[in-house]
Amino acid sequence: MAKTIAKALIDEIGYPIDKGLVENKLIARGLDSDEPYTSEVSISNGFKGALADCLISLATTAPTSFSESDISVSRADPNLLIKRANSYYRAIGEDEQLYGEASVCFGGW
Repeated sequence: MAKTIAKALIDEIGYPIDKGLVENKLIARGLDSDEPYTSEVSISNGFKGALADCLISLATTAPTSFSESDISVSRADPNLLIKRANSYYRAIGEDEQLYGEASVCFGGW
């Protein structure tokens, strides 16, 4: 049985991620998660965009560490995930996502 696009995307991410989120990102990019993963898919803008979208989701919503069964995992700094995602966005001609600490302005500055 051939590897599916969803499985390939999960493998590329390298961190535990909800399969439903992966499927949603693939659908948004015009890809069918159950289709076979091919060399053409691997270099497509849709796949790279879905990968970047998943990395952004991990960076902005996932905890920095978690435990499952008897395994404890810490993931990379969220900014590293965003930098990785931005490299994919640049490669497909899309705008980069902002990263770093949010700034707060007082007094209308």
